Amino acid sequence: MVPRALLLALLLPICSAITWVKSAAGASCDQACAARDGCNDEAWPSSEEEFHDAARLAGQVCESTQSGGAKYDPSTDGHHCGWQGPDNTEGESRCSQSGDSGTYRFCPCNADKEL
Repeated sequence: MVPRALLLALLLPICSAITWVKSAAGASCDQACAARDGCNDEAWPSSEEEFHDAARLAGQVCESTQSGGAKYDPSTDGHHCGWQGPDNTEGESRCSQSGDSGTYRFCPCNADKEL
């Protein structure tokens, strides 16, 4: 029989996987991930390649991509994408940021199914 601690250690990586979702227009990632065990503020893409993987997982193909730099990046207007958030968040959570009514955020949620 497998010890309970070993079983938990084996399953933890599966349970802690990030699920990328595209928010509703103008919504924050906190809102988009509320039913998915919250937004993971440590999971933002660190390269354009990682961003494209996240966007694809969220169901988006970007016609063009720029570095961005806005507090609400990574995001899209539905066609064009900005991937890199600001250099300094000044202690603010990136998950709590939202764009205008034409901006959709790419959000790293902690669970793959709505709770």
